[in-house]
Amino acid sequence: MKKAYKEYISDVKKFFPVKGKEERKFLKKLASDIEIFCEDENITNKKEIYKKFGTPHNVVNDFYSTEDIDVVIKKIKFSKYIKIFFAILAVIAILISAVYCMFWYEDHQMILRQEMVGVETIIE
Repeated sequence: MKKAYKEYISDVKKFFPVKGKEERKFLKKLASDIEIFCEDENITNKKEIYKKFGTPHNVVNDFYSTEDIDVVIKKIKFSKYIKIFFAILAVIAILISAVYCMFWYEDHQMILRQEMVGVETIIE
């Protein structure tokens, strides 16, 4: 019972392009409705949930049919910019780490070479 309900909610979450405040509220309400339905009707598989609530694709379409298209497009564009920002930030962090490691390695090699140059002389 729990597994089918959780799988269905997971499938619905996959269809949301952006999970903002309204989307999270909708998902919480949907999850509680489905959980109550599954407990009352003793549902054990997703097909029975599909019959009652519809496919995940249809559920998301119904949600966005009530939303303003401009708001949805703004959310998608904003999330795109956020993803690009974090990707660039990750690339910069990797480059800085690589340069730091390269300098550290060269320093290490120079210290090793200096140790090899040192000659011990024994005075008698």
